[in-house]
Amino acid sequence: MRQKIIFSLSLLLPFGMMLLYVWLTATELPLRDDIYVIADGPIKAFLNGTLAFSDLWRASDGQRFLGYNLFLLASAKWFSLSYKALALLIPFFVLFAAVLLYREYRESLLPQRSPEFIAATFFILSFIIFNVIQWESLIFGYALAYQSSMPFFILSFVTLEVFIAQGGIKNYAAALIATALAFLVFSGKLYIVFLPALGCTFLCYILTRRAYLTRKFWHRSVSLVFLLAVIGLIYFYKIQENDYVSDQVFYAAEIFADPFHAAQFFLASFGASVIGVDVFFSVGYLSFPIMVMMGLFIVFFYIVAIVLFISSRMYEKTYLPFFLIMLTLFYLVFMTFRRFGLGMDYGMASRFTYISLYGLAAISWIFIFVLSTQKKPKTLETVSIFAALSIMLTGLLMTSLIVWHVQPARQDYFMKLYDIVMRVDTATDEELLNIGVWPEQVRSSLKLLREHNLNVYRKQQAAGK
Repeated sequence: MRQKIIFSLSLLLPFGMMLLYVWLTATELPLRDDIYVIADGPIKAFLNGTLAFSDLWRASDGQRFLGYNLFLLASAKWFSLSYKALALLIPFFVLFAAVLLYREYRESLLPQRSPEFIAATFFILSFIIFNVIQWESLIFGYALAYQSSMPFFILSFVTLEVFIAQGGIKNYAAALIATALAFLVFSGKLYIVFLPALGCTFLCYILTRRAYLTRKFWHRSVSLVFLLAVIGLIYFYKIQENDYVSDQVFYAAEIFADPFHAAQFFLASFGASVIGVDVFFSVGYLSFPIMVMMGLFIVFFYIVAIVLFISSRMYEKTYLPFFLIMLTLFYLVFMTFRRFGLGMDYGMASRFTYISLYGLAAISWIFIFVLSTQKKPKTLETVSIFAALSIMLTGLLMTSLIVWHVQPARQDYFMKLYDIVMRVDTATDEELLNIGVWPEQVRSSLKLLREHNLNVYRKQQAAGK
């Protein structure tokens, strides 16, 4: 009973703070990515009575959003297309991911540590995962398309790991269902980095267990490759056909032409997973070189964590923290190739931290495992671990406080956008740029919502009555 109480507190307190932040801050308005699907997507098709599966399956910038589109339709049908209602779902998907992590975290520390100790120390991981440093991924409806993917990819990895270790038809079926849900329904951007992260983890599995691999293992591996190939073929079949975004931008040439600044951009994105952009812009003496230096520290912590993962033989318990580290690494590499040309500080945007926070949680998990399971950890090792945890948690705590401090300003900003939306006919193009990239598309989307009394216009209709 005491263990359940401690676990509930360690999980629900951070969850409650995230839910409260979303409730107080999230906007009803359709912004940025959601403008596409209103102007020329499933919402328009639904309102015109022409909705087909192809509208739900259609790609946007090389990504499919079937699950999110279904949520959009549900919101349009029952909640007048409330984007705040969609945003309020996000903390529950993060909660789903946290529960999956706790299950693996608990198994990795038993029986060396007590259930009470495990539940109490999990607070460190939940504080990281639920941290509001990721505020851009919490308060907009379209963020659900990305946040909803993480628990399903974690579930996919866990089921794949169980099957590769144990085999069995039931385990294969579980891996098939979880991976199909992750890729085909809730893929978001994670499908891009899932396979390379999975490949690195599989290589780690082979290298650490090479003396114990049997023929059955290789048979299972082939069957999993077949599973992933079939799901990948379904996902990528004609993915470029009728994409919302015709020209996908990559900055590979710019990166190779200026690797020094590209490396700074990349390191700053690691630093921003601990010290958020709100801190960066609100504290005058926190310069970009300091963010790069913080990124160097965080990358060093990642390297130390991987070394400790191998040396402590943690892989005998689970490979999930190693996978989460690889997922973060490949995601930030991918983000660098997509965003480097937009400005040196662009990789520090808070919307990218919804992935990198899981990398920090994985580091903390490995550190706790080493301190908890080794009989006599080395003094230097112990000092380094506590120093790393102190830096990460202090940075996240400081960022959380400042994010909450500027929360009223964000509410005021959304109220100004609300005023623009309510006078869509007379709003200037410059004003509409605050809502989406193409003013005319924004205008037509808002007029469509007004015509059908959806979103904020339903209140206008109620007031008219």
